[in-house]
Amino acid sequence: MRIAITGGICDGKTTILGFLRELGFSTVSADEVVRGLYLQPKFQAALAERFGPEALDGNRVNRDFLRNAITQHASARRFVNSLVHKSAMERILQMTEADGPAFAEVPLLIETAMQGFFDRVWVASAGYETQLSRLIERCGAEAPARSLLATQLPTEAKEPFASAIIRTNRPEEVVKKDVVDLANGLH
Repeated sequence: MRIAITGGICDGKTTILGFLRELGFSTVSADEVVRGLYLQPKFQAALAERFGPEALDGNRVNRDFLRNAITQHASARRFVNSLVHKSAMERILQMTEADGPAFAEVPLLIETAMQGFFDRVWVASAGYETQLSRLIERCGAEAPARSLLATQLPTEAKEPFASAIIRTNRPEEVVKKDVVDLANGLH
């Protein structure tokens, strides 16, 4: 059984995935898969061709440059998404072929209409203000945090696709109990 965990940036998807890892479930993160793709020469060459040499930092993708480009320009975001999504999803589906439940953190699941590849969809939802607060802490400033949030589909738009919604703006032990209860309900 494949279960996707989705939601917006700073909604707590990675925290949920971490709880599931602790419980011994098979897990995969789309962000980790994409980081692996970015190490491949063909992806690096495509990014350098589209964005110029600034897209690379030696033999690595310049993630700060790329994040800035996709935040500021919808065409850049569409290009990067078209470059990596198919390969990333193929890898995620391979990695979640398991006898028991396998969980995949897929931030852009609904945006890419890939929810049909999963038996269940869990949506992590912290609420906009909590997302913003967490993202300001990550970015170091409010303006880039708001810009990044503005580029994404609001989490509320993902909730109608959910088999379960996990509210992550509560104490960690409460969120963990919810995750354990949901996971135990799969058996």
